[in-house]
Amino acid sequence: MEVTSLCLLLSATLNIHPHRSHFFWYEHIALSCETAALTSGNWTVKRNTSSQTFEPCSAGWGIPQGSSCIVQYAYPADSGVYWCESEQGCCSSSLNITIAGGAVIIAAPPLPVTEGDEVTLSCHYREDENGKATSNFSAKYYKNGVFRGTYPTGTMTFTSVSTSDEGFYTCEHPTQGESPQSWMSIRRRAQPPPLPPPPPPVLSVPRLVCIILLIIVYVVLSVVCVTVHRKWARARAEAKRASDQL
Repeated sequence: MEVTSLCLLLSATLNIHPHRSHFFWYEHIALSCETAALTSGNWTVKRNTSSQTFEPCSAGWGIPQGSSCIVQYAYPADSGVYWCESEQGCCSSSLNITIAGGAVIIAAPPLPVTEGDEVTLSCHYREDENGKATSNFSAKYYKNGVFRGTYPTGTMTFTSVSTSDEGFYTCEHPTQGESPQSWMSIRRRAQPPPLPPPPPPVLSVPRLVCIILLIIVYVVLSVVCVTVHRKWARARAEAKRASDQL
């Protein structure tokens, strides 16, 4: 319970550069734990791969630099789940990283994006290990295996992404084949809190005076009516009594 309460105060986000989850062989990857302004303590980048679990950056797969970790030459064995972890055992959200063995990858947001944001997917091709990747070609895009369209610039842009856009995306080079699929996650935009009920209307002084006068008039008329009715009833009773005596 104490650790849970502490983790609510200590929070961190795992950032990655380049800002995507798929990489080519031998690419340079920078991972860093970004913490809130009031968060203190040391954070470490850790990972789970197909061969090892809970490996800290200092285990040899990366170069630790404070709360950051540098992967100089990425290999397929570096594919796995990465996260930030504090000395107290608090963890950030995790990030799936894939080191592709092919010549084509898709660049999609590595972290969930918010509903309504503008999002761009890009298709990258690299001829060989020493070459520079390019996205300057006409690319086909697929979502969950269904063709979405051909984009001459190699990029697919959502001007206002919605939850229906969430899914697995792949792109295809005209001659070099298709990329591995990448998951794009969409989170709903937080709804603003409901407006408080309007305050009761404030009565102006003249209106308040009118209401008081109406109440007084109503009370006076009610008293008069009751008095008149009693006198009439008493007179009627006396008249009946007198007629009975005759």
